[in-house]
Amino acid sequence: WEVAPPRPGDPHTLYADPSKIMAELGWKPRFADLKLAVETAWRWRINRYPRGGRVSRIDPLAYSGPAYVHETDVSPRLPDDPRIVIVGAGPTGLCAAYRLKELGYTNWQLIDKGAQAGGLATSITDPKGFVWDIGVHVLFSHFGFFDALLDEHLEPKQWLYHQRWSPAWMRGRWVGYPIQANVWRLPEDEVAEILTDLSQLKPDPHAQPRNFLEWLHNGFGKALTKTFMAPYNFKVWAHPPEQLNTIWVGERVATIKFQDILSNVIARKDAPAWGPNAQFRYPMNGTGHIWDAVFRTLPWENIRMGAEMSTVHAPPATDGAAVPRAGEKGARHIKLADGSSIEFDALLSTVPVDRLLKTGFPEDPVMAKLAEGDDKFKHQTVNLVGVGVRGQPPEKLNGVHWVYFPEEDFPFYRVTVLSNFSPLVVPKPFEQWSLLVEVSESKYRPPFKSTAELEQKVLDGLRRATMLPADAQIDSVWSTRLEYGYPVPYVERNMHMHIADEELRRR
Repeated sequence: WEVAPPRPGDPHTLYADPSKIMAELGWKPRFADLKLAVETAWRWRINRYPRGGRVSRIDPLAYSGPAYVHETDVSPRLPDDPRIVIVGAGPTGLCAAYRLKELGYTNWQLIDKGAQAGGLATSITDPKGFVWDIGVHVLFSHFGFFDALLDEHLEPKQWLYHQRWSPAWMRGRWVGYPIQANVWRLPEDEVAEILTDLSQLKPDPHAQPRNFLEWLHNGFGKALTKTFMAPYNFKVWAHPPEQLNTIWVGERVATIKFQDILSNVIARKDAPAWGPNAQFRYPMNGTGHIWDAVFRTLPWENIRMGAEMSTVHAPPATDGAAVPRAGEKGARHIKLADGSSIEFDALLSTVPVDRLLKTGFPEDPVMAKLAEGDDKFKHQTVNLVGVGVRGQPPEKLNGVHWVYFPEEDFPFYRVTVLSNFSPLVVPKPFEQWSLLVEVSESKYRPPFKSTAELEQKVLDGLRRATMLPADAQIDSVWSTRLEYGYPVPYVERNMHMHIADEELRRR
C-alpha cells in the first residue's frame, strides 16, 4: 500500500474521538487500535466487494459524494463582475441565463450552434405538418423554481393535464405499469415462476449492490428481473444492467411487496398508477413551446445563435497566481467555428463531456486523455421515428400515453401515442393521430444499416404489436438520430466525472 493524494470527492478532514461517549455512556470501542480498525474495515469491504469477475472493480460507495467542497475547490477565484459564457440553449443553458436575468445580472452571453433554442427538448414540425418532440418529455417535478418557471411562461389554458396510462406490450398482451405489481396478466407458467421466486426472496436491507443487476436480484428476484426489469433496461440504456450503477434509480423503479403482488394475482386485479409521473402536464403545442417561451424572455443582446464553440483556450491556473480576466491580455476564451473568439471568466458548457474533453482543448493533451477509450462517459444513441396516420386510432389506444416494449422481437423500447398528449400536434386535429417511436443504439445494440431499414422495421413492429392497423393510411414518416441521447449511469461514471470536473475547474 502507499499513501496517495486525496481523490476527488474525498472528505477534506476526518475526526474520530470516542472520549465523550466513553465518559458519558460508558461505551468502549471494540477496536481501539487505529491499525486494527482499518484492517477490519478493509476486510469487511473485500468480503462484500471481492475483486475480479465480470462486474466493475470500482467500489460503488466511492465517489458518491460531491465532486468538491469549498476547501478542496481548485478553480481560480472569480473576479468581481465576471464575464459568464453559457454554451448551449437547451433547458440547462436557458434556465441558467434566465436565472442570471432574474437576479439582475447582465455580464453574460448565451451561444448555441443551432437556429432554434430548446436543445433536446425542442419540438419540430415535419414537412407534412406533424409536430414531433425530440424525445418524449413528461413534465413533473418537485422543484418550486422549475414549476414556477413553467407557470410563468405558459398560461393555464396552454396546458393539458393527464392521468398516465402506460402499459407494456409483452407476451402478446397488455400488462399494466408497474409490471412488477401486475404480473397476473402474464402467462400462468411465468406467473408461477415469479411467485415461487419471490416467496423465497429475502432481500438484505443492508446489502450494498455493486451494480444495477445485483440491485434487481436483491429486490425483485431473478425471475422477475429476467421477465422484464433486465431486458427493458438493456433496451433503454443500450448497456447491460451489470454495467449500470444504482444512483439513478430514485423514484424511477417501483419496489415491490410480495403480499400485494400475491393479492393482485389471486383477485386478478390491476395495481393503481404509481410513480411521480402518474399525473403529468403537457403543453398543447409540444414540449418545445415551453423553451421557446423562455428563450423569448431573454435579452437578445446577450444571445448569439448559429455560433458553434470549437475549442477552449484556458491553461490550468497556478496556485495563487492571478488569472487574466476578460478584457485583459491572455484572458481565457473560446473559439467559434467561424474563427471569432469570446472571452470569459466563467464558462458553463452543456457540450457532451467526452466531446468537450477530446476536441475542446487542442493545446492541452491532458484533457483528451481523460476521455480516452470507450469505457468513459458512456452514452446511448436514440433514433426517433414519428408516424402520422389518417383517421382515428384503434380503440385499444384510447387513453394510452406510451407503451413499453421489453422483448427483442421489437426494435423499439417505447412507443408514445403523442396525439393523446395533445390534439394540436397533428395538422388536422381529431382527423389524424400520431406515434413517436424510440430505438436505442450502442456497441451492444448495433444500428440499422440505413434510415429506410430502420423506418421499415419500426412500421413492421408497430403492426405486429397491433398499434398500427394493417390497413392504416400513413400520412407522414419522420425520423432523426440523436448521437447523444441519454448519458448512461454506468458504475464508474461518478469517478470519471469527478476527475474530469477537477481538471476542468483548474482552468
